[in-house]
Amino acid sequence: MHKYFNVFLQFDHPLFYRTVEDAIKNSAKGYVCVVDANVLTIAQKDLSYRQILNQSLVNTCDGSSIALMASKIHKKDYKALNGPEIFEHYIEMGYVQLLLGSNDETSNEIKSMLRSKGINDNHLSVLSLPFKSVEEFDYPAIATQINTIRPAIIWVSLGAPKQEVFMANILPYLAMGVMFGIGAAFNFYTGKIGLPSTKIGKLKLIWVSRIISEPKKQIKRILPYLFMMPTLYWQEMKNFKVEHKRD
Repeated sequence: MHKYFNVFLQFDHPLFYRTVEDAIKNSAKGYVCVVDANVLTIAQKDLSYRQILNQSLVNTCDGSSIALMASKIHKKDYKALNGPEIFEHYIEMGYVQLLLGSNDETSNEIKSMLRSKGINDNHLSVLSLPFKSVEEFDYPAIATQINTIRPAIIWVSLGAPKQEVFMANILPYLAMGVMFGIGAAFNFYTGKIGLPSTKIGKLKLIWVSRIISEPKKQIKRILPYLFMMPTLYWQEMKNFKVEHKRD
């Protein structure tokens, strides 16, 4: 991975999937951060959070505007790989998987969606979490429950930045499993939030669907990113010129 906007991102999608597959094949453990506008914005101000992102197994860019900025600066054709795409890619595979933090309604809808596609849901387990702050979780106890299931993939849906901190905190107690901080991917998969059918150039406009479904929450998240975009762009451009000059 290479750092873009101070955060490691993998824009090579086949390499991203190979990294995850290799970890699963070796029964390894680690976490994957899905870096969208909100995550990237928080990481610019919170250095401890940024460190969590940069210590991951691999990160993907879940933001077409981020990919577009990186493409223009680095003179390459980068594309985003978003959470709903990754979730759909793996949830329909036979790996032992765990939905962590999902409520019963959403979990049942995911299982129903799998069955409607003719896919057996026996590979899928569910573990709810109590409503607590990220500091209050009993990580050893939760990990003990997870370790009895021995999932290859663990989907953590707590919302950013909570889910990334949770993954970093529980990692030392896990025996195996690749964790994905997946945000709203559950709701995209079940159709509670619809993926946009159109896009403008390389902009997929997934954030529009999020704003429609959760206007107050998402507007509060997107505005800081929009204000920060010029600074992000020029800082990354400066870093690129320094690296290019050094080469």
